[in-house]
Amino acid sequence: MALVKKSTLGSPKPASAPQEAAPPPKRPVASRRPAGRSATAIERIDQATLELSSGLGEAASAAAELQRAIDQISSGAEEAAGAAQESLGSIAALTTSFREARERAEDSRHQAEAAQGSFAEISSQIDSSVAAIELAARRQVSTSALGAELERTAQYIGEIGTSVADISDQTSLLALNATIEASRAGQSGASFAVVADEIRALAEASETSARDIQSLAADIGGDARVIAQRVREAADLASAEGEAGRNVVTQLRSAREELTIVNRGAQEILVAAIEAEGAMREAERGAEQIASAAEEQSAAAAEAQQAIEQQTISLDQSQQTAEALGGLTERLQQNQADKLAIEEVASAAEQLSATVQELSGASGQILVALEQIGRGTQIQASATLQANSAMAQIEKSAELAQTRAARASAQIGAVVDLVGEGRATIGRLAAGLERSVGEVNAVLELITALNLTSRRIENITDNLALVSVQTSMLAVSGAVEATRAGEAGRGFANVAGDIRKLSRDAAANAERAKDAIRIVQDQVVAVRRDLDQIVGASESEIARNRAVIDRFDAVAGELEAAQATTTAIASGTEDMLRSVREIRSGTSQIADAAELASAASREAAVAARQQAQASEELAAAIEEIASIATSLITRSD
Repeated sequence: MALVKKSTLGSPKPASAPQEAAPPPKRPVASRRPAGRSATAIERIDQATLELSSGLGEAASAAAELQRAIDQISSGAEEAAGAAQESLGSIAALTTSFREARERAEDSRHQAEAAQGSFAEISSQIDSSVAAIELAARRQVSTSALGAELERTAQYIGEIGTSVADISDQTSLLALNATIEASRAGQSGASFAVVADEIRALAEASETSARDIQSLAADIGGDARVIAQRVREAADLASAEGEAGRNVVTQLRSAREELTIVNRGAQEILVAAIEAEGAMREAERGAEQIASAAEEQSAAAAEAQQAIEQQTISLDQSQQTAEALGGLTERLQQNQADKLAIEEVASAAEQLSATVQELSGASGQILVALEQIGRGTQIQASATLQANSAMAQIEKSAELAQTRAARASAQIGAVVDLVGEGRATIGRLAAGLERSVGEVNAVLELITALNLTSRRIENITDNLALVSVQTSMLAVSGAVEATRAGEAGRGFANVAGDIRKLSRDAAANAERAKDAIRIVQDQVVAVRRDLDQIVGASESEIARNRAVIDRFDAVAGELEAAQATTTAIASGTEDMLRSVREIRSGTSQIADAAELASAASREAAVAARQQAQASEELAAAIEEIASIATSLITRSD
């Protein structure tokens, strides 16, 4: 008959391996034989049966402890597996979020770089426009100087007109003297009187023309003064708008510097996202290890559970056999020669031996499962540390991305405001140029009127020259007649000489006036040419500034898109940080479950070792019973 253990009740037990908790000492079994008498075979069977019942009770108690520990381990494994699966889902979502953040940061960086390039082009255009505006302003200042020169020339023409008027007055007086001399000459002076009347008429016409020249010259001077003033005002306005344009260039330089910081922040977000993706791969591996370990723990717990159930069945059967063995012992005490009872005792011992083998095998399975569970808890602990470290890096990356994105959003908002201010300034610049062009066009209308006035003066000077020639010829005729008259015409001859001298002066003044008016006409042409060029250049700059305004609108749209992108990154990091906190909470939950599983595993190991020890004791008791039964059978034969 095969037995589990070849030993006796009194044989020494081998030293057990170190364990975390010593099993409780076995309670002594009370003997039912009277004290002071040697035990018979039946009494020894009875004693072994009592010890067997006690050992079965301890094994059942250990099995119950194992059941509770395995239930706790199984629950913890399920909890860890669930938390690990949730973590894997959250990590997958985080991976997507960081990928989106990286793509958005890349988009934001490209948008900011494009805006920087646009600002550089706009600054160059504004610089060119301001240079052209300032050049036009300087030319307007020069044109204003021409206007002042034109005013002085007109004043000179007016002075010539005054001189001609004076000559005309003197000529009129001499004509009156000639009339008086003609009266004195009597019949001989009749021709003198005719000449004197004609000279007086010409003097009056010359005086009228001189007064017209004075009036027209005053008009030219007034117009020239207005032209100079308005051109100077237009120049001042253009200079002021040019300075405003330079301020816009300065603002754009500041905006480009701000966008450089935005680009740097976007690059940091890119780096953080890449680092976070690496950390998430680590966290994912940790979560997968946790899930795998939890599955192994669940499988090991299921195996242990099955072994415990088998133990429970075996213990129940053993308990029933032990109870039957107790009844057989009572029968033998009544009739030691009851051969059937002895054989049944031997059979019961053999059944118990097989059951104890099953108990021992199940205990071995449980210990193997517990070792597997222990390795799983160690893997979980290590993987949890790995996941926590990775999540700390991810959290750091998410916080950095949040900080940089929020700062970038604020900076882009400030740049958008600068763009709005710059656009408004360029709009005012274009409007100012339009007003300046309007002023210049109004001046050109004055120039046209002034040119007509100069032509009238030119015609008048031509008439004055003709009158001077006519007056001189009449004076010559009068002198001839005076010579014919002899002594009577001497006075008239003197007057005729003075008239001829005044007519030469009048002719010279007319020529000077004509030269001056030609200078005026040349100045008018120069002013018109400059103003036409200024109008053309200004209109070109107005068109350029309108294009700059359109470019500002386009850049503002790009920047608003970049701001929306950075705002989305900042908003997304809130979800990231929330997911990180949830994952860390899950890993903490896994760590707690692993610790509980580890504690339960240690308790189960203690119970399993207790059960193994109880199985050895059961085997010893069963071997004693089998040995006694064999002896009784031999004796009965």
